[in-house]
Amino acid sequence: MEPKVVGKRVKKLIEDYNIDKQFLATNLNISLKELEEKLEGKQEFFVSDVIIITELFNLDINTVAQIFFGTNMGNKKEGLEEKKKQA
Repeated sequence: MEPKVVGKRVKKLIEDYNIDKQFLATNLNISLKELEEKLEGKQEFFVSDVIIITELFNLDINTVAQIFFGTNMGNKKEGLEEKKKQA
């Protein structure tokens, strides 16, 4: 997924949950400047960042998939079930 798109989605998450950017940066164990670069798409979020964000915001797998990968895991599961039936 394009880093700018992910950054924009994480910004919206921060706004929706009314979380302070410094609080998120501290929990990600990065500087506020580094977080801003990730939010602007200049740096990518690491898998470890995704895990921490998932836990901090108590996100379900579909929300995480939508934010970071632009997909819905529910659809993937349904597709897998269809493939199993066809086999």
